[in-house]
Amino acid sequence: MSSSIKDLLESTISHIPKNSQYSVSQKDLKYCLANIIGKKKEFLITNPEYILSISEEKVFLKSVKLLNEGIPLAYVIGNQEFYGYKYSVNKHVLIPRPETEIIIPKILQYGDSVFKKKNNIMLIDAGSGSGCIGLTIAGERPSWKILLTEKSLKAIDVLRENSHKYKYKNCSIIASDWLKGLNKNIADIIISNPPYIEHGTSQIDNTVFKYEPHSSLFSSDRGLKDIKTLIFESKLALVKGGFLFMENGLGQSEDIIRNLKENYYEDIDIILDYNNIKRFTVSRNS
Repeated sequence: MSSSIKDLLESTISHIPKNSQYSVSQKDLKYCLANIIGKKKEFLITNPEYILSISEEKVFLKSVKLLNEGIPLAYVIGNQEFYGYKYSVNKHVLIPRPETEIIIPKILQYGDSVFKKKNNIMLIDAGSGSGCIGLTIAGERPSWKILLTEKSLKAIDVLRENSHKYKYKNCSIIASDWLKGLNKNIADIIISNPPYIEHGTSQIDNTVFKYEPHSSLFSSDRGLKDIKTLIFESKLALVKGGFLFMENGLGQSEDIIRNLKENYYEDIDIILDYNNIKRFTVSRNS
């Protein structure tokens, strides 16, 4: 006989290992259960006596086992919410972070000013991964043209799945190592969340290190190699006056600003994340 929501959660919470190196929160358990039964989290509160099907209970218990092993919730349930959208994710793409949402309104603000002047706009999401940034922009601005580039074929499978889910008609996906092979002066805005963590650093969560793709996390030259590549290649792909948005790591802003100036970018701006870390760099192609 299957369990009710209330009984299943109480039983599961009571059996969570207390000395595990991985912390499974009640919040994650509830989110996982709601996802499995196809309901919102509030449903668990208002319908505690709801009886799960046998298959739903089996999936939930299997998911709890994976969570106890340290596998991130997003990989266990296969999706992650981002800016009001829900994107499929797996081990081949980074899990979208809440702090990355900070940059979305800024991109929309800059893009709206461009669109107002030109009545069209081309935006490139370089190294798109799951597509959470570029596809979110596509959803928020259906009249913009969005180009998503990604070099990992396995990541492109996830990217295509997310694009097909929302059926956007303003998006194109191409396999490309950053911006290589693209025409010159085609983009009004380029956005990217490149790898920026230094190899060998201890400043990374063990779960992130163990389960998320290293090719999307780590970069050589103190974490700056891919950022420098983007700065150089964006110089060619951007129109004059076009904008480059990049996410970056702690303590990298000074080096990034120096490199941007060496490549003749202007109007450089720094955007802080929720912890007041210099997380994003915006600049204009001169």
